[in-house]
Parts: sequence; C-alpha cells; structure tokens
Amino acid sequence: FIYISDGKQWYQRRVRVVSTQSTGPELELLQYSTTLHLQQPPSETTQSNYVKIIKSIGAGSVVDILPSVVEHIVGNTNKIERSELIQEMASKMRDEGIMSQLVKHNLLNSVLSQLLDIFSTETSQSIQFELMTVICSLPQSHLTEKLLSKLHSAALSSSPLIRRQSLLLVLRTLPPNVSLKFLLAYLDDDDPRVRTTAIQHLDKAAASGCDIPFSVYHKLIANLSDSYDEVRLHSVRLLPHLVKQHRQEHIETAGSRTTTLTHHTFVQLCLLMRDISTNVRSEVARVLGLFTDVDPEYLKQTLDKKIRSSMRIMPVGSKPKQEYASGRKWGGDAPIKTVSGEINIFDPAGCGAFIHGMEDEYHAVRNNTVQALCDLSRSCPEFGVESMSHLVDMLNDEIQGVRLLSIRSLQLISENVHLHEDQLETVMSVLEESNVEIRHSLHSLLSSCKLNSQVAVRRVLKGLLDNLKKYPQDKSSIYKCVQGVGDNNANYVALLAPEMLSKHPYLSQTEPSTDDTSYVATMILVFNAARHNSVILSFFHGYTPKHYVYIYSLLPELVPQLPQVHKILKSSDVSENIDSITSSLNLILKQFLGLCKSGAHIAAMTKTLENIEKIQKCSARIHPQSKYASLLVNILLQLFKLRSIDRKRMANGHHRVMSKIRDIVCDLCLFQTCFQGSDRIVLLGKLVKFYFIQFLHEHITVGVVTEKDVALYREHILSFCSENNLSVPTQIRDDRHFNLLQYMYSQDSLVSSDISHTRATILSPQSNTERVNEFPSHLSYSVEIEAETHHVEPQFLAVKVRYPGFREVVCQPVVQNHLRDYYQNTVFVGGVSWSDPGVIRVRLVTEYRCEEHEMCLAGLYGEEKVWLEISDSVQLKIHPRPSK
Repeated sequence: FIYISDGKQWYQRRVRVVSTQSTGPELELLQYSTTLHLQQPPSETTQSNYVKIIKSIGAGSVVDILPSVVEHIVGNTNKIERSELIQEMASKMRDEGIMSQLVKHNLLNSVLSQLLDIFSTETSQSIQFELMTVICSLPQSHLTEKLLSKLHSAALSSSPLIRRQSLLLVLRTLPPNVSLKFLLAYLDDDDPRVRTTAIQHLDKAAASGCDIPFSVYHKLIANLSDSYDEVRLHSVRLLPHLVKQHRQEHIETAGSRTTTLTHHTFVQLCLLMRDISTNVRSEVARVLGLFTDVDPEYLKQTLDKKIRSSMRIMPVGSKPKQEYASGRKWGGDAPIKTVSGEINIFDPAGCGAFIHGMEDEYHAVRNNTVQALCDLSRSCPEFGVESMSHLVDMLNDEIQGVRLLSIRSLQLISENVHLHEDQLETVMSVLEESNVEIRHSLHSLLSSCKLNSQVAVRRVLKGLLDNLKKYPQDKSSIYKCVQGVGDNNANYVALLAPEMLSKHPYLSQTEPSTDDTSYVATMILVFNAARHNSVILSFFHGYTPKHYVYIYSLLPELVPQLPQVHKILKSSDVSENIDSITSSLNLILKQFLGLCKSGAHIAAMTKTLENIEKIQKCSARIHPQSKYASLLVNILLQLFKLRSIDRKRMANGHHRVMSKIRDIVCDLCLFQTCFQGSDRIVLLGKLVKFYFIQFLHEHITVGVVTEKDVALYREHILSFCSENNLSVPTQIRDDRHFNLLQYMYSQDSLVSSDISHTRATILSPQSNTERVNEFPSHLSYSVEIEAETHHVEPQFLAVKVRYPGFREVVCQPVVQNHLRDYYQNTVFVGGVSWSDPGVIRVRLVTEYRCEEHEMCLAGLYGEEKVWLEISDSVQLKIHPRPSK
C-alpha cells in the first residue's frame, strides 16, 4: 500500500511491483480504496515503504509518479522522510534515461519550479541543501531566468553549504565575465568552504585565460594567513597566475619603498615554508620554482637562514652601533650589531625558505623543493653555483625518489658549474647503491659534469672501475660515462695519461688484453680526451693504435675518429670504410635482384645471405644496415619459395602454406617496425607489404585477402607519398599490378647509412643449460631480466617464454624503472610437475598493432597484436618437482 495526501486527507492505493525484462520493475495499480479519514499521517514504517517502492521502479514509472512524489514532499511533515525522498529524486534524476523522459514529456521545468518553491518555503537547512543538490545535477539549458533569480537569492542563505551549492550552480549558468564579479564577493565569506570554492574557480578562470582584477591580490595575501588549510593552499595556486597577468604592478612595502609584484609575492610565499600543513608547504615549494625572473639576491637569501647584508637598507647618515653583552641575560654573551632605522628588504621569517624545505620531515616537500631549486638554477646560473652544494647534500636523503630527483637535477645544472672535490666524495658514495636506476642516473651525471682537478678525474675513474667489477651488468652505462668524462676534462686526462696508459720511462709493460672491461673503459676515456688534446697521442704504446681500431670497430658510438692514429697505421678513414661497405651491400642486393629476374635457382640466391653475414663481421657500426639487407633478402626468398608451392595447395589455403604465410607476416612487421630511417626506407617497407597482400589476393582463393583490402592499402600508400612529397610508383598510381622487383631494381640505392635498428641485448641472466633450477610445482620461479635496449621505449617491451613442447607465453609486467636504453624486470615461470628438467627460452619482444588499412594481415596472423622478437633467446633449465 502507498499513501498519498492532498493536504486535507489521505488516500490509500494498493499497488503491486511487476518485474519486466525491458524496463525494470513497474508499478501496477490494482484498485483504489475509499478515502481514509486519517487525522494523522501514516506511520514512518509505511512512509519508508513509499521510498523503497520509488527505489525499485524504472525510468518510465518515475516520469508518471514524479508529480505525485513532489506533492508528497510538500505535504509530508516528517523531516527525515522528506530528506530521503529528495535524495532518491537526486539519484533518479542523474540517470540519463529518466532525464530524457522528463524532457520528452515537458515535465522538467515544472518539476524545477516546484522544487524551488519548496526551497523558498522550507525551514530545514539540511533539506534545502538536498534540494540544491538536485537542482545542480540538472542540465544548464533548462534553467530559465525566473529560476536563476531564485538561485541568486539562495546564494544569500545563512547556511554555508547552501551558499556553496548555489555558488557552484550560478558559476555554471553565468558567462565568465559576470561570474568573476560574483566570485569576488565570496572571497570574504565567513565560511572557509565557500571561500575555498570561490578561490578554486578563480584559479580555473585564470588558467583558462580570464583576466583577474589586481584588487584580488591583497585579498589573496591576506588569505595566506587564513586558519583554514584549503584556503591557504588554493590561494598559493592562484598567485602565480595573478603575478603573470600583472607583472608590471608595484607594491608599497615598509619604509615607503616600492617593489615589484613578483618580488613581493616571492617573499610572501617564502613565509609559508614553515606552514603547519604539509600540503601547503609542498605546494609553496612547487610554486616557488615558477618564479624564474626573481633577482638573484632574493634567490640566494632562500639558502641562508640569516638576513644578508644585501637584503638590508641602511638609512642615509646612519652608522652601525656596537652593543656588548652585559652578562645579565642568558645567551647574551655575544656582541650585537644594530643600525637605527634599518630596513629589511626580505622578511627575516622567510629567510632560508629552501633550507627549511630540504630539511622538512615529509618527502613530498623535499621533492618539490629539489625540483624548484633545479628550475631556478637553470634560469639563473649564479644561483645554481650557490645551490650546487645543497643539492649534493640531498643525495644522502633516506627516500630513494628524492635521491634520484637530486641526481637528475644536478645533471641538468652541471653544464654551468664545476663539481668540487668535497662534493665529489658525496657523489661517488652513491655508486654503492643497489638500485640500478640511481646508479645509471649517477653515471649520466658524472658524464655531463666538469671536474676541477686531476685528482677528481683519478677519483672518478677509480670509482667507476670498482663499480664495473661489482656490477658487470652496468658495463654499457659505465662506458658511456667514461666517454663523457674524457670529453669534458681532456686537459686533466692529459696530465694523467702516463698513469692511465701505464707508461714507464725505463720498463716496458706487457700488452693488456682487450677483453678486460676495465682496460676498455680506461681507453675509451683516453681516446675521447685525445680528440681535444693531441698531447695524449704521444704517450701511446706501440700496440695502442691497434687496440684503438679494435675498440672502435667494437664500440663505434663511444670511440671518436682520430685521424692521427689512422696515419700511423696507414689505414683509410673509418667513415670512408662505412660508405664503401654500404655501397657493397647495395651491390649485393642488385646482384640478388638480377638473379631473381633471371629465374635463378633458390640455392644460388641463398648465397646472398652468406655474403651479407660476412660483411656484417667487418664492423659493429654497420650492424643496422647489414641486418636490414639480410631481413629484406630473407623476406624475398620466402616469397619465392611460396610461389614455388603447388598452386592447388596454395589456392586451397593448406595449413602448411598458412604457417609460412604467418611467418612472412611476422617478418614484414619486423621489417617495417624495427628499422627506422628516411621516408624512402619507410616507403620501401610499405611497398613490400603491399606486394605481399597483392600476391595473396591473386594466388589464394579462400578469401583471406579481398579486393577491398588491396585497394585500402593502395590508398594508404598514395596518402603517405603525398604527405611526405615522395614520388609514387607508376603501377601504384595507375592501379595496375605492382612489380616489386622492377621497382627495387630501378632504385639507385636500397640501403642507406642513416638506418637505425630496434634491438635488445639480454645482459642477465646468461644462458646456462647445465645448472638446474628446481622449485615446487605449486609455486613459481622468478627470473630477473636486465637488458640493454636500442631505439625502443621500455613500456613497449614484453618477455616471451617458450616452454618445452613449443608452448609460448608473453608476459608484460609493469616497468620497474624508466631508464633510457635499459630494461629491468622480473617474470615468473612455472608449470605442473615435470618428470625431468626442461629448457625454457626467454627473449624480449615488442608489440606491433595492425592498423586499419592492414587488418587483413591481422586475420592471417590470427591476432590483431603481433609480438616481434628483438633479442636473442636465453636458455635456462628448470625443473618443477612434485610438492611433498
């Protein structure tokens, strides 16, 4: 039963809830009973049944009974019941289906008007707040001028919650220029929640480009000492926008002085670095880093807790007076210098603001302080010299994130300052960190900074060599570090060259092994320094030029070209050798294409791969070019083998044929994704893929590739050529059969020297099939993977594990660090109980997603996502033994 009143008497209706699949629970009216002459309203239990029924009904019935619900709210004298009904109305009216039904039946405006009438006559502030919440959830377009006028009057309510809700609604309805005037009136509201809302929306308006009047500035400065944390917090966020808009304004300070708005705001914010709220201190530290145009003297004062003489003004004609301690007061045993009428430019309470931030007990404050110091030091090198020692001290912080940010901040400002010996000791102590991200970041810091003595260079080299012995997996990072040390400190390296090269005036030294990583690291440092200081060449041993050539061929990106060494060896320049090798690769490809056109045997064409592998062994510098040519030849060979298959098996899509096709699809994606270069290189990858799609359409009749797929990819090639101003092949433009061999043979060169290769090298673990890693079958075995990457972001990498029996699993765990050219993660392997140990193969893969114009290839491969193998596999032997 439900009860409805018309204000004089109550009516009882009997209803039944009917459940339907389409619209949900509905109310079915069974019968109208006679009028009940009730002097009192029904009990609360009966009233709560009414609310329960409203909760259970769907969109259609809500529209039907909504007017009666409003009438029930008007006639109900129970405050709790009215509040529950209004809350339920708010939840129902947020539903898009119910809202569309109200608009469709033209009931929304009448319901709004009735709700506002209830609001104006309601005496309970809690119910007024619920009504305002309902109104705020409605669309703005249905608020008429009459309704808005009632909302504006609600903004003057004595309840702060109602004022805040009405403020939010008015801000939604008014244009920005009008709402700003409305907001300014609430900056002095008695309730802090209303003030916070007003400042928040002023901040949003300023961020969107609205001009904030300058008169707001003094109110914001007053709000910095507000007792409510949120008011202070949002005032701090708004101040930078205001300073940016009124940078030319001046503020009068003590002693009838005037200062710029930027400097006055900077000083006022420094006072808040001792605020009681952690969020306020953290936000102030962040905002201080935005004031990059502050005078250096102001910045230096933030690093000194005592007021500096440059921050004082001595009146004309005044002299300092010396007062001596009388001994009568505790702590008065030191003389004090005073000046009558002395004026402090910088408020003494704000002195040492960044020192307070770096000494704060909360790491969020220290983190933002370090970031602010970095930003200000980059804009003001003079301040960077002062802050260098403080940033070095932050390397001893207990929080790893703060230490890491300090290292990266030092790296950004190291080009303007030199690292002193006392600071170097603190920096070198961090090399003992077990965290790989901190070690690699520190290597980058040492490679970019300048040292101030040969003792410092010796200390850095010794520390790096010790670090190399302790962490052999950091070899690549340390090699890059010593390269930078040699580049930036060539003169100091020249003084240490005899020591580094073990040069003795009387005794001859044994020739060191080039397999010794410590020796290779030292020679990289010496070779890079020799590029800037040729005196180092005079200390070379007889075998050093040969070692130079070997190390250069092994690590061409880390070792510079030294023409003097080539003259000693009477060898040609290395760059000329690379050009000649690239020309040889193009010549081999031309010969291969000639064999293809003449219809030579596949065995004769396979020898091309052997010739490319021989060239690849000449130098690591041409590794991308040789890999590119090798993969291109391999794809063409697979296509020729596919053409030699029986046409009947080809047309019917035999399972072995489809397996070969999937392999070609994987190689095509690898060819297009893992090799980057000029637009011509990218176009060739697309043309090879188009030729393959065209080939499948002509030779396979099972319908895996349709005419629409061929046309779609042709349109993609035409648009790519027009965007990059490339000449379109004639056969593509004229919509004819595309002959890939003819196009490739007509090109001057297919391999260029600017090709880069996406690849990865797994450093740890190493392949080991002798050691058996046993673990219970109901648990898993963790494999720690560390790898060196080239031209790929860590978040796009995954780990593929191949179990015995050819079952493959791809794992993509969350990236543990965000180092450049380095990948570290942990994968878990396991399985059911095995009777014997088995070998698993682990390798790194990267993701390739087929685009819209090549979805036919995704259908051939079987998945939209293709995992491309970019590293060699590592073999490990595991044995999940039965659990006891």
